[in-house]
Amino acid sequence: MKRELSFFLLKVILITLILGFLWFWKLQELYPHILSPIAVPLFQWFGVKKWLLTRVMDHFTSIVPYVALVLATPDAIRNWKKTTLSLLGGIIILAISHLFLSWAVYHYSEQYRFSKSYFRATFPIFLICDALPLLLWLTFYPRLLPEFFGFMKRTDT
Repeated sequence: MKRELSFFLLKVILITLILGFLWFWKLQELYPHILSPIAVPLFQWFGVKKWLLTRVMDHFTSIVPYVALVLATPDAIRNWKKTTLSLLGGIIILAISHLFLSWAVYHYSEQYRFSKSYFRATFPIFLICDALPLLLWLTFYPRLLPEFFGFMKRTDT
């Protein structure tokens, strides 16, 4: 089990490095343009007058660790259907969380003008959005945590 965990972690690190490079090289600029057809009408409907990308762009990077975790999951290629559904479902959920984060940042900046109250209101939202990749991965692959960490296995006595 230790060997499987080590191999998994190595895969996560390598895939994250590759995807991270691609993200910061091109995909980070492209991502808001991909979201725009949904974001613009949604923001208009909710009264968002400006997408404060400089405030939220760094948190859109949460897609990278999620994709890395899914691709590094044991048997990801053999279980390609589950991998594909996990990738699509997770990326859609992450995109929705990014839109929500963008709305919240705009809403609270209008209300509190980047004061301490703004940071107090938005900090938990940023935390949840940043932790979401791991939570989604654990939701799609619940059996892996006890498999990797033997002390968490349930023993029937």
